[in-house]
Amino acid sequence: MTLQLLKSFFVYDELEQSILSDYGDPPLILKHSTIRNFAISPTLSLKLRVFQSPHPKGHKLPSLPLIFLIHGLGGQLNQFQYLIDNFSHFSEVLAIDLPGHGRSEFKSDWRIYEPDHLVKVLETVLLACVPESGREVVLVGHSMGCILASKLANRLGIRCVGLVGICPPGGTPEDKKKVQDLQRILSYTPAVIFNMFRAVDRAGGLYSKSVSRMVSPATASDELRVKQLRWNLQVNTHAWIRTAYSLRTPTRQEWHDLDMPVYMIGAEDDQVTSPANIEVIRSWLGPKSLDIEHTIIHDAGHACIIEKPEVICGLISDFVSKSIDVKLSLGWQLAFLASKMDKWSLKNEDKWRRVQSVSTRLEGTFFRGMKTLRQDDEIHSPARLEEAYPDITDVIDISREAPPYDPTTFQRIRYHKFPTVSKLPPTREEVKAFINLVDNEILAAHKQEDNEKEIVIAVHCHYGFNRTGFFLCCYMIERLGFSIKRALQAFQDARNPGIKHSHFIDELHVRYEL
Repeated sequence: MTLQLLKSFFVYDELEQSILSDYGDPPLILKHSTIRNFAISPTLSLKLRVFQSPHPKGHKLPSLPLIFLIHGLGGQLNQFQYLIDNFSHFSEVLAIDLPGHGRSEFKSDWRIYEPDHLVKVLETVLLACVPESGREVVLVGHSMGCILASKLANRLGIRCVGLVGICPPGGTPEDKKKVQDLQRILSYTPAVIFNMFRAVDRAGGLYSKSVSRMVSPATASDELRVKQLRWNLQVNTHAWIRTAYSLRTPTRQEWHDLDMPVYMIGAEDDQVTSPANIEVIRSWLGPKSLDIEHTIIHDAGHACIIEKPEVICGLISDFVSKSIDVKLSLGWQLAFLASKMDKWSLKNEDKWRRVQSVSTRLEGTFFRGMKTLRQDDEIHSPARLEEAYPDITDVIDISREAPPYDPTTFQRIRYHKFPTVSKLPPTREEVKAFINLVDNEILAAHKQEDNEKEIVIAVHCHYGFNRTGFFLCCYMIERLGFSIKRALQAFQDARNPGIKHSHFIDELHVRYEL
């Protein structure tokens, strides 16, 4: 045994001290987190860290289900930082650090960490934070959080309208045996000895077994590994042992009894809970989940919620809006709010005027992004566009409404109407039709005329950011061989700040990464 390893049993090394100097709370979690005292039973109260963020436009919308996030063994609510950021745009979000985890209080009583008692803790927090009786809830669990979510869902009954399980354990016999073998070891391992195991396990820092077990070894960045190492270091050994020893996976009947849509997500490189659990659990689910497609994420490990956040957010957003409630869609909510507003009100027109009229040309393409024109506007009229941008040969108008300008007044530019719905990412069929318009109509027409002038196509919706950026990114990815990252960056460089709505970006990752 080396001196350095022996020293690690008692003190943190320089890297570990540096990482632990920052607890790692993102700003949004810091803003909406509190430590509150909850009476779990007449004889037990616990101080728990709770994150609860209100829907920023909730008072203007119909009643919406709450999203309740439940972390896994040794985890904490920080691990949901990307999901929290995503969900907070279209729902009220609730999450907690379980007893002895994160910043929540540790108590030595082993009974506190039994699954049924942890479910009681979750239910107590939910009732205290969301006092409206009957308020609908969508549960999202990661790892052991899937076990607790399934049990809580059955207790909530009709109040729970959907469940998402990310990396669920305990489906296959091999996974169950892994849990049982661990529990046998824990039954005779004192905490001081277990801490020595932990020190050995984290030898190697960012590339230790403790970190590499949680992430995909091929794709995980050092930034991601720092996050994972910080969470590993913050684990309370006593709470971990008690929780792991008491762990009991749901039975086949408990999964079958879930009377709501259930969606499972696994990770291809998961070394903690096998992705094979997904198919087994799926076969046990009740009739409301029979037609729901479950997903295995490639190039991701057990920490897929931070490795592939855009994909995870996109998949869950699709599930909750399509299988649970269409109102849990940022696109639906934006459209609902927009229907009550005048697009050309004084306030909105002022916002429109401040937006860049036409972008620079997207690097490596023949596209420009732009906002819509107005017929009698000295700065933003068709005539002014032709004068200021002599390179533009064609305009594609993707707004649904008739344009606020007369396309027939173009003298040189060719106008193409391609109506799409605002606030929602274009469908796969719309993207296919857009590409067909560009390739088989616009480019083909210029080629047929043997026009030697370089072709430049300007695309616009109202402001020219979200739908416009989405279509252009899809074209760059499908026809020009761009990666998702490069396509998004090319659009942002040309038309800052790029695609604004996160659900458009998430949808790009879902379509082109899976």
